[in-house]
Amino acid sequence: MKGVNLVAHRDPSAMQNATLSPIPLLQRSFELVGPIYWPLLILASPGFIPAIVTELTPLFGGILNLAYVLIVAPILGGAALWLVDQHLKGQAPLLGNSLDRAASKAVPLVFANILLVLIVLLGMPLLVLPGIYWGVRLAFALCAIVLEDKGVTEGLGYSWNLVKGRWWGVFWALLMVVFMAMIVAPFAGAFIFGFTVGVISPSAETFADRIVEAGSPVAGIAAITAVVPILNVYVVLLFRSLQQLKGQAVSYWG
Repeated sequence: MKGVNLVAHRDPSAMQNATLSPIPLLQRSFELVGPIYWPLLILASPGFIPAIVTELTPLFGGILNLAYVLIVAPILGGAALWLVDQHLKGQAPLLGNSLDRAASKAVPLVFANILLVLIVLLGMPLLVLPGIYWGVRLAFALCAIVLEDKGVTEGLGYSWNLVKGRWWGVFWALLMVVFMAMIVAPFAGAFIFGFTVGVISPSAETFADRIVEAGSPVAGIAAITAVVPILNVYVVLLFRSLQQLKGQAVSYWG
């Protein structure tokens, strides 16, 4: 089957400055996200709904959140990846076109996402390390499906092969995404929300108490949603950098 087909010769704007270093990738993501921030935010914003529902009705919210993560998120995420890639190619990305592209790849996106979640979860009980290892090797399956027109198994194999020999570099680069999404954004949301409540309704004894008291998951999810467009750009840049650094076609599941 087809291996990794590099596109640097036809896509110089998307493939320049190839690196796996998190800081340069993040800096470039901030530089590039401006013109497409709002369309990407629109694609990310539905993720806010399950968080609100979970706060109101935890059981139903949990079911809704699971359905969103497994089915809706990969489709909207695929649209975001396509939109970013079109922007990097110097084309005028349209939200509708990106949604059409993701809809056309909805079945492989959803099935690949479910398989990826199952594979990672299967590895977690095994001292956690296999789950992390497999997760990193398969992290670009959705990119491969949307951007390289792969199927489910092809997308997983493409990602597995792409990361081969560069696992640690990709791990540290992806750790930046986790750090921003799970630590920086929720804390910022809790801090801002806590400060606001502290000013409007200073009922808690200390400011720290107000942050804890008011730092609801909804505030954290709102903050995460706000940084998702930057992370979308980051992931596509990382994917394209890996393609460029690979430098040659490689065999399927090599």
